Amino acid sequence: MHRAIATWLTQRSWHTVLAAQPASWTAMGVVAVIASAWGLAVIWRRTGSPNLCFQLAVLGTALALVLVYALIDDPAALWVERLKLLMASMAAAGIVIDGDVNALVQAWARTMWGALGAMTLSAVLVSLFMGRWWASLLQAPGKFGAEFRQLRLGQVLGSGITVLFALALGLDSAWIDSLAWVALAGLAFQGLAAAHRRKARGQLNRGWLTAIYVLLLMPLSTSVTVLALAIWGFADNWLRPRAGNTGAIGG
Repeated sequence: MHRAIATWLTQRSWHTVLAAQPASWTAMGVVAVIASAWGLAVIWRRTGSPNLCFQLAVLGTALALVLVYALIDDPAALWVERLKLLMASMAAAGIVIDGDVNALVQAWARTMWGALGAMTLSAVLVSLFMGRWWASLLQAPGKFGAEFRQLRLGQVLGSGITVLFALALGLDSAWIDSLAWVALAGLAFQGLAAAHRRKARGQLNRGWLTAIYVLLLMPLSTSVTVLALAIWGFADNWLRPRAGNTGAIGG
């Protein structure tokens, strides 16, 4: 009985949060990103392990998505009305949308939680890395670059992600697909670290590295660039010789 009441209260709390206005969502998201980045920065400072912070960020985002799908009966349904309003505003602006609008809305709603998770993870990691870079400029110039170039998800997370991708290809599961989005984002950061490492070794021209960042920032090429970096990161995680990672999860 007590468990049922607790579950109901938790679900009601989630629905209250998710029913908030977009401005409230944005404010809560900014607070969550700042708090997460700050907490990871404290862990980084105490352990000296950037890989541990990287891995915890990926695991924490994945856990948040698991909780969403565990506590909400139909997570995708929470996006349907908002997406319908978006489609209506696009039509009012003169943007022609071909095909079945309702089917398109349903397809988008299914991917929204995964996309939100990937963007949140990216925001947390960018905030963390920018803060560490600024601190290193004052305390030890060049140290952050060396740390970032060795970024690694490790064997444990790498194995889990491999299984996750296999399940995503074989099963029609919204929550597994959402977790795959987060995994892709994490792997893309490792791919970017691999690109910087090749640049530091003289194996990649500065122009190519610049092109990667430009393509990441251009809306039409962002998804393709992230996918390419994720593939690079996946290969790097398994093919690069294991290095010492104090405090990291599974190396």
